[in-house]
Amino acid sequence: MKTGLPALLALLLLPPAAFAGRPLNTEDAATLDDRACQLESWVDRTRGRVTDFSFVPACGLFGVEWQAGAVRTHEAGHSATSATFVQGKHAFRSIDDGDWGVGLVAGVVRDPLREAKNDWGDPFVIVPVSLGFGADKDTRWLVHLNLGTARNRQDARNLTLWGVAVEKPVTAAFTAVAEAFGENAAKPWLRAGGRWSLAEGFDVDLTWVTRAGAPSAERYWSLGLHWEAAGVLP
Repeated sequence: MKTGLPALLALLLLPPAAFAGRPLNTEDAATLDDRACQLESWVDRTRGRVTDFSFVPACGLFGVEWQAGAVRTHEAGHSATSATFVQGKHAFRSIDDGDWGVGLVAGVVRDPLREAKNDWGDPFVIVPVSLGFGADKDTRWLVHLNLGTARNRQDARNLTLWGVAVEKPVTAAFTAVAEAFGENAAKPWLRAGGRWSLAEGFDVDLTWVTRAGAPSAERYWSLGLHWEAAGVLP
């Protein structure tokens, strides 16, 4: 079975994290509070009939948001775990505390379809910077900028990772999102859609992801959820 392309890119190119989390790939400069936890899960469906199921829990502890995730890919009647990752994120200054923030994300991505069981995966480091525009934190524009690097051990080369994302509350329950992200000088991936708040700490989202000139296997819908709760850890 071929590796699901959206699954690998979602994990290798800026693994999803705190809230700008779902549905953005681009990291924000904010983390969960200590002892708080969240669960993000989503389904990506390509026009090439490949479906990726992702499950990503995370918790805040010692000022770091710790996260682990896995992707299960279904294609042509077969299913396999196509990607896993672990990462930690620390916000030196959180966008939640003012009009700008900066952080650091570091982790490892592993492709079980490529690597042996004792291989530890491809490491990555990302610096997220977030900017807020507007006096009201509930309605302001948020812009997230990412720059980072990843090591592709199989090809013995380093990759430059980048991302630019925008989110803007339109109503009390709906936030519009858009982003561009990619690696090196390759054509960027583009995402657009929105996030709906259904209850306190519980959101759902729907976005469309593509890139210019891409075949059907590189275009997909993404439907996800985000659940967050404070004081989960003792």
